[in-house]
Amino acid sequence: MKTYTVRCEWDSTGWWVVTVPELPGAVSQARRLDQVSGDVAEVVELMTGEKPGTYAIQIETIYPGAAGAAAREAVALRRQAEEIGTAASDAVRNAVLALRSEGLTLRDSATLAGVSYQRAQQIERSTLKHAG
Repeated sequence: MKTYTVRCEWDSTGWWVVTVPELPGAVSQARRLDQVSGDVAEVVELMTGEKPGTYAIQIETIYPGAAGAAAREAVALRRQAEEIGTAASDAVRNAVLALRSEGLTLRDSATLAGVSYQRAQQIERSTLKHAG
């Protein structure tokens, strides 16, 4: 599936200038970022003849200055938090299962893994469900 990169750059006039580097001459403006995908999809289909669902659009935003830097930092930290959250969930699951396999009670396994008894119970049930 072909992916079109869409660059949205904030203009001091209060508009986003929208370009598609893969399609020379594909330049537009948008008042809000949530309007870009629909507008660009229409341009891609008109310029290439591609049908909806046969291509993807990847939007890159460029906002200058301290506010843009703050937004980029927020996005990066949220991604990092999601990755850490996933790793933590996996670690808790592994800990509960390992502790149970050593013969500890479900309550003690939960306490040692730092989760509630109910969460440990869910982990164990889920594992048994997927195993059998």
